Amino acid sequence: MEIRRNILLFKLYYLFASMWPLSVLAVVLFQQITGSYAFALGIFAISTVSQSIAEIPTGIVSDKLGRKKTMIISAVFELLASLLFALSGTFLCTYLLIIGGIVWGIAEAFASGTDDAFMYETMEELRKSDKYDILYARSKTFGQIGLGMGALVAAVITYFYSVVALAWGSVIIDIIPIFICLRFVEPKIHNGEDCTSMKHFVSAIKAFLQNKKLRILSTIQMLSHGISFAGHRFEGAYFNMLIPTWAVNVARIIKQTCGAISFHVAPYLRRFGFYQILVASTIGMTIIKSTAVILNNFATPFIQSCVNIFYGTASTADSALLQKELSPKQRATMGSIVSLFGGLLASVIYVLVGVVADITSVWLAVVLLIASNLFISAGYYWMLKKYKQ
Repeated sequence: MEIRRNILLFKLYYLFASMWPLSVLAVVLFQQITGSYAFALGIFAISTVSQSIAEIPTGIVSDKLGRKKTMIISAVFELLASLLFALSGTFLCTYLLIIGGIVWGIAEAFASGTDDAFMYETMEELRKSDKYDILYARSKTFGQIGLGMGALVAAVITYFYSVVALAWGSVIIDIIPIFICLRFVEPKIHNGEDCTSMKHFVSAIKAFLQNKKLRILSTIQMLSHGISFAGHRFEGAYFNMLIPTWAVNVARIIKQTCGAISFHVAPYLRRFGFYQILVASTIGMTIIKSTAVILNNFATPFIQSCVNIFYGTASTADSALLQKELSPKQRATMGSIVSLFGGLLASVIYVLVGVVADITSVWLAVVLLIASNLFISAGYYWMLKKYKQ
């Protein structure tokens, strides 16, 4: 079957889409342009709000237009955002930076929900939907490898050149995912589906309101994603205070290597149950982060980077649980609804973290982010007790 090639293409897509060299130092570039951590993280907030506003219409577009075309649109917007960031760094133009944040959010909105739905429907057509979590984990393993390769490129570029040069390098790499998306095959299970956008939206909202398990799970996910995204984006600024800029990227290589290992082993742990995996993983991540931030020295970035040894297992279980609660017609739209509210929460967290960093210290902002992870662990533990597998 021709659609089998999607399995390889998903892995290649995540490899190159994740290979964004500017990733770890984006907050540093934004701070250099704006002169403020609050404003720098505000760009991420703008991007997140932009994504949240676009989530519902882009989810509907995905259900109507098809997964392949939606992924192509996302890749094109991603390239445009990278170009705007590079130009803003070159000309120190805040307006270009803001526009880039908006475009970046739209790109993320097109991909949000669509990529997971695309994978699930591919496996469904191959009559292997029960092994969706395996494809998800394998594909995300390549994503972690891509992040590691991007960090390696960033380490080399920042050792010899500036962060602005790094931004231009990211533009070049962002061209590759477009060509990969052009090779995808649209699942027949989705092609020609006769339904309206409003039906999709209403159906997804009803599922959210009526399915208590889905509602609680997605709420915990919203909080988890908001905190983890803010921490991921801000840690580059924190690490840059403890070690040289090029070494920050070395720490990121360690982080993505741990992530690749975690995604690789995730399918072998499924027999323990997804809720059990989530509880153990979130507790493990909190312990590692707490140890690192208490030390607060040159070893901190490298210790904290080991947190990703639990990221792959948690992410795989998280996605598998959500997909099981959705119908084929709701899958991308419902994923967008979850991302919508999660994105709005993340934007608030971005601004609060930036303000705390400007008023007090970067270290305290990081500590507060880590402490809030306790709510995530408690939430998953409650669901484990409530819905035993």
